[in-house]
Amino acid sequence: MATLLPDDLVPGRSCDGCTMCCKLMEIDVLAKPRAVWCPKCDQKRGCTIYEVRPEPCRIFYCGYRKVPALDDRWKPSKAKFLVNYESRNNRIVIHVDPARAGAWRTEPYYSAIKDWAKNAVRQNGMVIVWTGDTATAVLPGREKDLGRVRDDQILIASLQETANGPVYDVTVSDPTPPG
Repeated sequence: MATLLPDDLVPGRSCDGCTMCCKLMEIDVLAKPRAVWCPKCDQKRGCTIYEVRPEPCRIFYCGYRKVPALDDRWKPSKAKFLVNYESRNNRIVIHVDPARAGAWRTEPYYSAIKDWAKNAVRQNGMVIVWTGDTATAVLPGREKDLGRVRDDQILIASLQETANGPVYDVTVSDPTPPG
């Protein structure tokens, strides 16, 4: 992920009062798995190593901070999930607090997420909801539980023509062994 310039952030929005990324995101350099509080996070005050935090933490900003259309209801501390766009994978990813696993299925979020799924198909992308290490693909008109997905596995989007019209799907694949 490229370093963001200040112009990439929505003016007037801050992380104040929110530490959800410190819980929901995996941080390899700190050996911190998804959906577990970072040991460097004080949930009331924020990062205890802020001035020397690792690069993944320095460059990360959630969708609430970057997307003007996501109003204050989408601030992760309120929504209990955060939205991120992974450009290298062409996917919108929603990281949900396992303590509030159904938060993304409430309104106004659910309707917006389903709309994103419809638009993602047109761009050969996908919408994935992570609750810990369990993934759900949000597809046009349906959801698909992908179950537990390991870090080394790959999510693959496909569009197949059927007698009833095109069917969009996401599957989990093991990496191809070298050779």
